Amino acid sequence: MGVYDKSLSAYLAAGLPVFPVDARTKRPAVKGWQTADARRARGWASAPKLAACDGIGIVMGPPSGLVEIDVDAVGEAWTAAAVDRFGETPITIRTATGKSKLWFRHNGEGRRIRPFEGLPVDVLGAGFTIAPPSWREDLGAAYVFERGGLDDLHRLPCLRAESFERAPAGVHVGERNNALWRYCMTQARHCDDVEALIDVAATWNEAFPDPLASPEAEACARSAWGYQVQGRNFLGLRKPAVTEADRIMDALIDAPDALVLFQMFRRWHRGRPSFAIAPTAMSAAGSPPWHRTRIQAARDVLLGRGFIIEVQAPIRGRRAGQYRFGQMADSGKDHNTPPPLHEGERGQ
Repeated sequence: MGVYDKSLSAYLAAGLPVFPVDARTKRPAVKGWQTADARRARGWASAPKLAACDGIGIVMGPPSGLVEIDVDAVGEAWTAAAVDRFGETPITIRTATGKSKLWFRHNGEGRRIRPFEGLPVDVLGAGFTIAPPSWREDLGAAYVFERGGLDDLHRLPCLRAESFERAPAGVHVGERNNALWRYCMTQARHCDDVEALIDVAATWNEAFPDPLASPEAEACARSAWGYQVQGRNFLGLRKPAVTEADRIMDALIDAPDALVLFQMFRRWHRGRPSFAIAPTAMSAAGSPPWHRTRIQAARDVLLGRGFIIEVQAPIRGRRAGQYRFGQMADSGKDHNTPPPLHEGERGQ
């Protein structure tokens, strides 16, 4: 039984026109999906191949009564920018790739791809969307309701009426908060404290044809400062997230031998529950071409900083020590790399 067959009853009970989808290619698995209804949906589920599909699609617009804001970029900042423009909604979705979808009640919107300069969103008031719990086998991840669910469909608001309107001087009506907040995000890196950022926001706010009230402008600055101090301000950066390789280099930049040795261990032993480290044998084999004491010193740095953990202590002349990768080696999700420990701080 696939995602489509398992999810069908819940979606039909919610009154939504659904059809099977290939979640990896993001393509409908059937022809005529535009005319999906309860009868056709059940008919597709009666075919074993279609019932086993890993994705479930919904026809957007009048058939479902839904319009979706598809945020085509990863990060809370982009989701917040979309909410600021279009409004709050009780239903938000996280895709298998970590992006966001916001559902609203359809109010005549069509399908508009990237209609707003600088904001990576699509407005899906026609066509289709892929819904939870569609599964990406290639990513090992599912679409999930991050907030709300099918029981909240009756509470969906319409998009803000001013979402698509323009104000004089090229400023979008209803976009002042979003524009000021995004400006504060880019300026926060250059401010010493939140009060300085509030001053920057106030100055820029005065340039609007119709400035925001002072408390609103201050709220934009404080929100941006919160992202900055939490290390989550990636807006405007060419590289919006620290990679695993970056994190490892940051933690071992002062210990190049340990960095080289760790990369060798990852090449040889990635995926293994444990592995041996025999400095004398490694030195004799020229892998790496260092004296055994140099290998031992690099190993000790990796132990002290949590990159490897000793599973079985070595016994000189009898057996090599056994080790496994530690938390520092397993996780690449910490964007705030801790400073390396000094020699005197290592565990014994």
